[in-house]
Amino acid sequence: MEKRRGRMRRAMTALVLSGLMALSLGIGSALAGPAARSIENVTWLFDPSTSIGTSSLVRTDAGVSATFRSSGVPAGQAVTLWFIVFNNPSACAATCGLADLLFNLDAQGDFLVGGGNVVGDGGTANLGGSLKVGDGSGSGFPEIGFPAERAIGLTNPRGAQVSLLLHSHGPKVPGQTLASQISSFTGGCTTFLGDLELPGSGLADGPEDIPDAVGECATLQGSVHMP
Repeated sequence: MEKRRGRMRRAMTALVLSGLMALSLGIGSALAGPAARSIENVTWLFDPSTSIGTSSLVRTDAGVSATFRSSGVPAGQAVTLWFIVFNNPSACAATCGLADLLFNLDAQGDFLVGGGNVVGDGGTANLGGSLKVGDGSGSGFPEIGFPAERAIGLTNPRGAQVSLLLHSHGPKVPGQTLASQISSFTGGCTTFLGDLELPGSGLADGPEDIPDAVGECATLQGSVHMP
């Protein structure tokens, strides 16, 4: 009889533990919430009225992932995709921009590499990437001379303003230079074209700022995903 009671107690304990585990998993799943997906037009920075592609952004509590498809980039160019995140967009006067990224610390901005590739013969750029919460290892700030502590990464995946920008590193250069061209912000760059308001920032002001020589770089296209 005592052995039977012992088996019953163990069975009840196992049942209770199983129930608590299932409940905790259910609560965790409910708290995580569903993924949120948005789709936006991709445009030239100097011609925001004309769509040349689309980008998608998926947000979860753990981070964000994106795809970026555009056209019109010269074949053979090495390009990178960048996440420009503003973890506190309410600190911006309007839509967060370059000045907020560089000088408005309250906006908690960062720009992080998402991936790189070489544009094919059709001039179509297809890139994708993802960011994990708290990972600032892909930040471009250290490359352009900012202190390492500016690399804060993504901290507010569901509430951040996220822009996706296509940065051209000019014609591909085989070998180690190409590896740098498709994995960093300054890789292969000796001259940053564009942006009359902030020379050297590399934001294209017009078609004349599309790189056509080795060493020329410029940020050409983008899309904005509001929270």
